[in-house]
Amino acid sequence: MILPHELIRVRRTKNALTPLFADPEKISLAKTLIAVYSESRDRRRGDLMEGLASCEELGYDFKLVRGLSAVLDSRCIFGTRSFVPPVKARTMLFEEAARRPSVSERDRVEVLSNVAEGLGVASADVDESMYADLLEEQHLIDFKEPSPDELLRLYNFALSAVVLAYSVRIVVGYTGRGEAVVKAAEALGEPDVKVGSLSIDLKPVKQVGVRGTKVERLLALLLEAKNWSLRADVAYPARYRETRPLELNQKLHGGSLMAEPAEEELIIEIKAPARKRSFGDIVVIDDEAHRRGVTDRELLRLVEGDKVNYMRLPGVLVTPEKLAELRAGIEEIGGSDLADYKTYLKGQGCKNPIPVLEALGYVVEIDPETRKPCVSRLRRRSS
Repeated sequence: MILPHELIRVRRTKNALTPLFADPEKISLAKTLIAVYSESRDRRRGDLMEGLASCEELGYDFKLVRGLSAVLDSRCIFGTRSFVPPVKARTMLFEEAARRPSVSERDRVEVLSNVAEGLGVASADVDESMYADLLEEQHLIDFKEPSPDELLRLYNFALSAVVLAYSVRIVVGYTGRGEAVVKAAEALGEPDVKVGSLSIDLKPVKQVGVRGTKVERLLALLLEAKNWSLRADVAYPARYRETRPLELNQKLHGGSLMAEPAEEELIIEIKAPARKRSFGDIVVIDDEAHRRGVTDRELLRLVEGDKVNYMRLPGVLVTPEKLAELRAGIEEIGGSDLADYKTYLKGQGCKNPIPVLEALGYVVEIDPETRKPCVSRLRRRSS
């Protein structure tokens, strides 16, 4: 992932641009933030956000706190916990309430009762489901916990990627076979390739977030090479006309940077190269928009430009062929263990399985006995 541009931390002098990395002295902050996320499992996102807000009062740069939190967010799976699809619950409640001249507290109880009876669930279940899809009402279902050192290195990588997205020229050097590095560079422009090095002149773009994902891929591959180095002329902040050089190399920065594994991205690229699509068969709108640093609306415009036929489910885009495949595959799983469904969906190129499960008519809940997440079909209204 790359950081949102508003969380960039750099030092700009006359001769250089230096990202303000999280050094080992920030290990205490990293431990605190990881603990906040870990303790927020099975709790509302709103509760997590309150805990993070208190961390901004510890005396650290708020951009650093929010940047580290953004990295941890990318390792979370949030899900809606509801007995009835929230949109359906709201629609039925509003329609029932509209039949009354006014709605008092007593009327509200009657409205909930009537709708619940029609759905075959308890009134409290309808009330809880009504706004369960709001961001702050989502629950933290799963969290891939990093070590404090890993968190700092992941943050430094994300910061480097977003700063490099403002480059007008990038020059890299490396030892060994660099076919993958060259391919990643080609996504940014037409590289001038030489033995053990290449340079790229980047054209100005409006969507820095889109470029950032390509820069992220190049930097991740560079970290895997030997004796790597990078020099970029960076136009940041954008209001300044003059660029400043940014330099990174394996000797000084190799131990401070760490890229997230991108297995799902590789699967998507391999499965559909002939169509030259920018997106896979499954697109979780919120996740993809956040990863690219764009709004949901901007992401949908990018998807439309890809000329791929997607079916739009709540929060998810999926090709018709993939949708049929997923339905059949999920039905064959059976059982309620979330791990089985996650393994299957991630193998199908779905990085965040929860929204896809919900879009296909399933709900993820916490088993009151085992306290583990489980999967079940949403209840349907009997006819």
